[in-house]
Amino acid sequence: MTNIRKINVAVVGLGWVATERHIPIILRNPHLYFYGVVDKRPERLAKTKSRYPWIQTSHSDTADMPWKEEVQAVLIATDPLSHYTLAKKVLLEGKHVLMEKPLTMTVEESQELLEIARQKNVSFCVVHNFQFARSTLKLKERLARQELGEIISIEAVQYSNPRRRLPAWYEKLPFGLFYDESPHLCYMLQSLAGRSLSYVSSQVLKRPDRNTPAFVSAQYTAGSLPVRMTMNFEAGLSEWHVIVMGTKQTAIIDIFRDILVTIPNDGSHRAREILTTSASAIRTHAMGFLQAGLLLVARKLFYGADVVWQKFVDEIENQRPASEISAERGAEIVRMQHEIMQKSAIHEISA
Repeated sequence: MTNIRKINVAVVGLGWVATERHIPIILRNPHLYFYGVVDKRPERLAKTKSRYPWIQTSHSDTADMPWKEEVQAVLIATDPLSHYTLAKKVLLEGKHVLMEKPLTMTVEESQELLEIARQKNVSFCVVHNFQFARSTLKLKERLARQELGEIISIEAVQYSNPRRRLPAWYEKLPFGLFYDESPHLCYMLQSLAGRSLSYVSSQVLKRPDRNTPAFVSAQYTAGSLPVRMTMNFEAGLSEWHVIVMGTKQTAIIDIFRDILVTIPNDGSHRAREILTTSASAIRTHAMGFLQAGLLLVARKLFYGADVVWQKFVDEIENQRPASEISAERGAEIVRMQHEIMQKSAIHEISA
């Protein structure tokens, strides 16, 4: 049997996404070795050490790793406000970096980090995972087979319930929760369109006492294809959906549940056609719910993050460019976010 030379990985930041998604993936990947963790909270370090007794730990808010010489790759899963500072330090130390989204707080920070990564000749990638979720990959297969017919439009819709579990720091970001969550919709739209998006217009409804807008809407084109993103941050439920509408079928990705729903063209919208579309929606959602539910129970529902890690590994080991998760792509998404914040027609509404 050939021994695999594993990549030693350190995880910086021990929030939910690191402990419940990334660390389980690292442990499952035969090319990775979970070497150590860094966090500014001693209780998080102690809890993680109790679960994985072999790991090294470092109590630090600046990514200090006394054992850094043994580490080749670092996941940065801290709040976005610290991404630039931590990534700059780790990249300058010659480590490969996988960064949670959003890449940085400004376009200039992204460009500086890209230049450092090039100078140090290290891999620098971003966790744009939902484009590799099971539901998204199924849709891409159908698009390749032209099952949807001619594509008419692509839309991303987010409803966010302010009562759901949210990070303590989100209101400190520019446009608050928008800045943390919009990267997912932006890269999903780009991925499904198969090209960069051209900005057309955007509107923001904002309350004077909140950093997070009440509502954001942005319009783009991908060539001649209309593309739209809408985000409601004062909704009574939390739902994220991406809709690709074709002349034969409409496909809807239920991002939170990792389910693909397909609905046929309803023609003249008569009773028979309404029943057909309803039956298709119920059937495909039920099948997807069963499959995703079984994976969730088995703790194997990773929403494409496992694919992100494998692409990161492949780039490190084989110098195979991971273009879909490259930091260049992350920087492009940061640019799109700032474009909305800078160019939108902003309308203030009463508190």
